[in-house]
Amino acid sequence: MAKADATVTDNFFDPLWTEKVTVPVKRVGDTWEFFYGGDVPVKEGTLGVLTFSLERIADEKFRERVTTEKAFKVLDEGTPLLVALSDRTKQGGQIGPWPKPYPLSVPPGTTRWETVVIGPPREKPAKHPEPGQQELLPERGGLWLKLKGLEKCELLTSTVLMPKGFQEPTAISLNHAFTLLSREHEKHRISNTGNVYTRVFYQDRDKCWYPLDDLRRGVQAKAERTLLNKIWADIEKTLGWRPVFTTGKGARK
Repeated sequence: MAKADATVTDNFFDPLWTEKVTVPVKRVGDTWEFFYGGDVPVKEGTLGVLTFSLERIADEKFRERVTTEKAFKVLDEGTPLLVALSDRTKQGGQIGPWPKPYPLSVPPGTTRWETVVIGPPREKPAKHPEPGQQELLPERGGLWLKLKGLEKCELLTSTVLMPKGFQEPTAISLNHAFTLLSREHEKHRISNTGNVYTRVFYQDRDKCWYPLDDLRRGVQAKAERTLLNKIWADIEKTLGWRPVFTTGKGARK
């Protein structure tokens, strides 16, 4: 059977992501047709995603546009971040101070919050840096949103300052900081890794705390979330579009 040039994934922009269908299509003239013949009978305004081989792109400028890599600084050095932890020393009871107002999407099992601070840049790359991390050696530290075309979006940080009293006062990344905190406060866990996109929170200018995953996905935010809106408005202005990433797309633990 011949291989289709592209696939269409319907409901890509449906936040519930409940049902989807993959339809093989073929380019015929100026339209996409069902691979086995005829038009694709979908409703007016249906959104979807075409997936095809990079080598099939006929326009070099379009190829560059959808594959280019750009980094945008979203948080500065000195910005505090909250880390959600499941400390079980009080049998599931809350430990220490909690942020007010509570974040809307607290990870299940959270009983403790610890504050870390975005620190200065590393003096030199680590022996085994995270992908893209070695590129970020500016004069000041921060957190960057790195985009690769429409396919990948990730967050990169400089060093992270740990809470006072930690044996290791500085972590080399958010992932490292989470591991150190988990070893200290989540002793019931076999593994001390975690998804920093959902377990680490930043404070927007409305004084509420939101998961870093919101920054990464560029979610449509309410008006008072000025930081998030401004970041993605700047990205749209630079790229010419607003990338949309589904939950889990490009996520790292």
